[in-house]
This record gives sequence, C-alpha cells and structure tokens, in this order.
Amino acid sequence: VKVGLRPSAKVVTDQIAKYPIFFDSITGKFDKAKYQQELATQMKMSETKFEQIISDDIANRQFIEASVAGLKPPRIYAALQSAFASETRDTTLLVVTPDNIEKPGMPTDAELLKFYDDNKERLRRPELRQFTVVSFAPGDFASKVTVDEAELKKLYEFRRDTLSNPETRTFVQVTVPDQKAAEAVAQALRSGTDAQTAAKANKGTVITYDAKPKTAVADAKVADAAFALKQGEVSGPVQGSLGLAVVKVSGITAASVTGFDTVRNQLEAEYKADKAKDLAYKASEVFEKERSAGADFMTAAQKAGVRVINLPPMTAEGQMGNGQPFQYAPILKAAFDQPKGGETDVTELGNGEYFALRVNEVLPSEVPALDKIKPQMIQAWQQKTAGDRVAAKSEEAAARLRKGETLQAVASAMGLKVETRAGLARQTAPQQVGPELTGRIFSAKNNEVFTARLNEMVSVVGKVTAINKGEATAVNQASAMTGQAVAYGLFQDLSFTMRKGARAAVKTKTNPDAAIAALGLNPASIKSDDKTAEAGKAAK
Repeated sequence: VKVGLRPSAKVVTDQIAKYPIFFDSITGKFDKAKYQQELATQMKMSETKFEQIISDDIANRQFIEASVAGLKPPRIYAALQSAFASETRDTTLLVVTPDNIEKPGMPTDAELLKFYDDNKERLRRPELRQFTVVSFAPGDFASKVTVDEAELKKLYEFRRDTLSNPETRTFVQVTVPDQKAAEAVAQALRSGTDAQTAAKANKGTVITYDAKPKTAVADAKVADAAFALKQGEVSGPVQGSLGLAVVKVSGITAASVTGFDTVRNQLEAEYKADKAKDLAYKASEVFEKERSAGADFMTAAQKAGVRVINLPPMTAEGQMGNGQPFQYAPILKAAFDQPKGGETDVTELGNGEYFALRVNEVLPSEVPALDKIKPQMIQAWQQKTAGDRVAAKSEEAAARLRKGETLQAVASAMGLKVETRAGLARQTAPQQVGPELTGRIFSAKNNEVFTARLNEMVSVVGKVTAINKGEATAVNQASAMTGQAVAYGLFQDLSFTMRKGARAAVKTKTNPDAAIAALGLNPASIKSDDKTAEAGKAAK
C-alpha cells in the first residue's frame, strides 16, 4: 500500500468470482448470495475485509513479480548453476550379488536362537481383535423399495426449478468512475457506440457476460438491472455493490422447463436411494428395540433382517492376517474401544449407513514362540547372512582397489561383473542407475573409490573415471534460461532476510492466548505447556 500498488476493483472482483466455494451448485457459476453466506457463516468475515485480503494478496504477488523482473543477479550465479547442472561423469562399477558369494547353509541352533532373540521386538505381533458387525446399509434395502408414481411426480414438482434451465442473458457491463461518466457511456451505447470505445472515452472498464444466468453475475444490483431490461435496451447509471456501472443487453434466452419424462430415471434413482436409507434406519430402530427387550445381539440382528458380517482378527490399523486392509476407521475405533464381549449401540457410519458390533475375541500382543515360526526364521537368517556376505565382499573389493589394484584385476580375481557407465548426468542418472548410486557417483572425487548398497542383496563398488564439464555454448544457453529462476531464488532469500530483520527491529512478540482464541478454542482449556505449540499452529 505504501508504494501505491493497488489492484483495481475489477481485478479483485474477477479473482473472487473464480473461487469454486462461491459457485451455485446448479449453474456452476459465481453466486453473490452464496458468497455473502459463506463469508458470514463459515469465514466469519465481512465482504470489505475479505476483499481487502484478496487485494493485498494480488498486490503482494504483483510486487514480487515486478521485483523479480527487475532483479538482475550477477551472471556468474546462473553460469555456476548451469555449469554444475550440465556436468557429466563416467564411472566403472563392480556389481556384487548373491551369485558372487557362498550360499548360506542351515544355521546352527545357537545361531538361529541368537537371530530370534535379536529380532524379538520386530517379530512382536500387535494386539488383534475379532468382532462381528451388524450392517444397516441402504444398498442392502434397495431391492425392497417400490416406486410410488404419485410421490415421484410430487418430487418432480418440488425439484422443477432446479431441474430446469434458468433464463440467461448476454450483456456488457461498463464500470465507470463517476455519475457523469455513467451518463456519457449510457448515451454512447444508446447511439450505437461499441462498449470498448465508450468505456475508453470515459475511463471505464468492460465486463462481458455471455449467456449467463442471473446467479452468475458478481454484483447483485447490476444483475437486477440487467435482467429487468429488454433486448437491445441500455440502463441508466446503476450503483452496484462493487461500483457504478451501465448495462446494455444484447441477447435473452428464456428459461426452459425440463419435462418429467426427461428426468424420470434420475428422480427414480434419488427416490430409491432415499427410501433405502429410510428402510436402513427403520431396521436399526427394530434392532435397538429388540435388544432393549432383552434379545441377544445375533437374535436382534435376525429380527431386524440385516446383514451380519463375521470379520477375521485384525490390528487397530485394520491389517488382517491375509494382508488385506479393513478401511472403515469408525468401526475399527469402536471395536478397539470395547472389551472382550463388549457390544456397541447402533452408530452412524455416514451416507445413511449404520452399524453395531460385538467383540468376540481379544488376542493380546505377543512374540510368537520360535518353534511356531522356525521355517520363516531360517529363511530370514539365510537372507540376512547372504546380504551380509554381499556387503563384506563389496568392502573387500573396495579395499583392494584403494590399495592400487585395477578394476579389471579385482573383478577377475573375485569373479565380479564389470559395468561401465559414461556421460551420466545429474538429472537423468537416477532413472539409469537409481538415486542411491547417483548420489554416490556425484559426491565422489575423480578416481575416488566408493561403495553403494542398492538393496539388501546387491552392492556396488565404483570409481569415478572422468568428470566432464558441460560444453561452453550449452552452458551459456542454460545460464540465459535459468537467469529468472536464480533471480527469484535471490529475491526469496532477500525477502526472508528483510522479514527476519524487521521482526528483530520491531521486537515482535507472540501472544499464545490470542493465537489459541483465533483457532476458535478456549485458552483456559489448553494446558500452559501446550500454548506455544498451539500458537505455532495458528501462525502457520
């Protein structure tokens, strides 16, 4: 604001009109009434305040873009970055796999027991719950719904307006600075002058609405004026909520009513879905009534005529023994809130669906005995031993290379495969040799020996054989292309430093209670130790 950078009212209005949260669900266009409702009920904010926030945000972005456009960092910055990015490397690799080692045999009892003891906590099985769910799902009742034609037609009459196409108009809105300009624009439009010419002569701006319904017009007062005119008519000066304007209507498309037969299938589907939800709810009431009368869980479910699902044991995260996840979090939480034999009341699951459950078994967390998992432990020991031998052999090869032996000599002596990779680039190498190996290649010096563990069973020993600088012409071209990105990064650094300096100079302080209140919470209900964390969340 202090530098005089302010977006116009039209720019702010156009930006607000792009937010989907303010769109009418039927027309898919901006709805002024919904805009005002969302601000009042959800955002707890006045139109003036919200429009000021949008204006400040636009001004801030324009300031950053202008600053970056004018910021010219030394060319050497971009040149260094481009030279770094365009560098390529050649490397020769020795690949060690399980084929290059002695295969592990069977472990001794002592080795297996030690391996079991070392991994006990990793073997610990979490607590499991096995429970039965009674489902009151609308989908289970859909086949029981009979369509009543009279009710379907009543639904159509009730929904007729939303199912029909509203009247639309094509018109221009010329926003002007004052009454005199408005009268001049209105006279020009009536005489046949086009809107752009009339606007330019009177310091106005033009907004064109092409076949739009009334709800799509950003300014409600302008909408009222536009939809009161006949085709070809020009309004007088209209004092809208967002400024003074003149309107000329060039086209009108009358509203059209969608016939019952056209939307019957749609209405029938909605009707069946609603009735199925009603039946599911009524079944839940029968279930609760039977239980209140003394019926057990299964008998009540049978009398309600609902589906009973006997689920396998699972963890609190929904992991079942077959590896499949159970994804209904509310049901899981309810199951793990109950003791063995515990039963829940009917609980809403969402979208017209309800459930109740009974916990049949609680299997405590435990480490399985070695004799129950011995085959799996032997296999795991063999895999771990093989991986250790692969790593040891790669370290042996690296040590021999560091002592001066050639790659070919080491490969021949140790029975290893040699691979040569030339011209590896930072950007594309991860797709060719993987991110782990790329990192080792580009962090090593020329002729430096390195090792990389690609996975549990594959290890690589390598040496950088050449570091190739980028071709001068390509580096220069890249420098020109990355100049703006470097400028933006430099601006971000300067901006952060200035903000940090400003905070230090002003000596800003954080008020945890105010920050907590801004979140809609009661500061008194938050422990003092938690206030700093809550304030940090509010600041974010």
